[in-house]
Amino acid sequence: MATANIDARLAKWIEVLIESRWAALVLDAENRIVWVSNELQGFLGEHDPERLGVGKHVAAALMSEAWLHTITPESAIALFNDAMPLLFDTVPGGPKEFAKTVPPQFSSLFTTMTAKPQPDIFTGRFDYRQGDLDPYEVRFLIARMRDTDGTPVGSIGLTYMGLRPTLVSLLARGDEAMYERMAHLVEPGRRQAAILFADLQDSGDLSRRLPTPRYFELIRTLSTRFDQSVAAHGGVVGKHAGDGMTAFFISLSDAHAGAAACGALRTARDLQRWADELTEHFGNALPFRLRVNVAVHWGSNLYMGQIVPGGRLDVSALGDEVNECARLQESTRDRAIAVSKTFAELLPPDDAARLGVDLGSVLYEPLAKLPGVSEKAVRDAGTLAVARL
Repeated sequence: MATANIDARLAKWIEVLIESRWAALVLDAENRIVWVSNELQGFLGEHDPERLGVGKHVAAALMSEAWLHTITPESAIALFNDAMPLLFDTVPGGPKEFAKTVPPQFSSLFTTMTAKPQPDIFTGRFDYRQGDLDPYEVRFLIARMRDTDGTPVGSIGLTYMGLRPTLVSLLARGDEAMYERMAHLVEPGRRQAAILFADLQDSGDLSRRLPTPRYFELIRTLSTRFDQSVAAHGGVVGKHAGDGMTAFFISLSDAHAGAAACGALRTARDLQRWADELTEHFGNALPFRLRVNVAVHWGSNLYMGQIVPGGRLDVSALGDEVNECARLQESTRDRAIAVSKTFAELLPPDDAARLGVDLGSVLYEPLAKLPGVSEKAVRDAGTLAVARL
């Protein structure tokens, strides 16, 4: 998003910033906004050039609701006092003259301000907020660009999270596409999705018999591969609890339900394969073969979102089908993949066949008739029609 007839020198910087995907903006020599990156628009939750103040002095833009609603009041005051005076050395008449151009409720702020020379580089911070979530620190850098003769051409503004790179690197190791899907779940809402629960059978016995570092390595490897498979097949990872694993494969429409169901089943198949591979990898260090039991169900009206949105990237879902899937997984033994009839009948026949499932020959039975089923499972999901694949 940019103004028309941008200075060619600024346009080159914009091309670089677009490629680097910074949350950034570009100002002209008079400190008017000429460009706002898509990433920064996403942070602001605004994409309309007029509301963003494109073409206006950056101070006027920052006084608008589009920008102010993302900054806590305390940090907005600090930002105004520390950074704003540095942006007026290009304005004829300085802040007092500029005060005549802003809404009356803001004009008094500028009439008492004293402009300061803009340094070629300056930095600052503010607390970013989104809805009712806890705010977090964002830092920024404003760098003035000059022509070969020293004449100011404009400035670039870069924003970045107030975290050390070593901490940001933990996030960078994850799957970007899955993070994007998770970001859409910050605001809870109703969604339809395939639900996958998985668990390592006899993990308690395994943890007692293996050295603790060895058992931790096993669980970490299995969990990491699970997360990678969920990401590769279009899902989002739910909460990890010990050796338990959860994932959701969201369908944006009824037409997409089959693809979401296939993603869940592919992940279930991957888990079984990896359990076999890890059994071979650990060899004689294991007292018995690894057995991962998986249950997959379909939720047509789940309430999904981030349960603890501050600083965590996992999601959860509420609904009867989530409880039913958990009970189905608890009732599944000996390296099984158990699916509900509701889920299985969403699989496109050709895709199901490629995944080793002949839908025409699958026989279902009530969960209550599975061997060893608990009273809790019977109570919560006893009539659920299920099959072992």
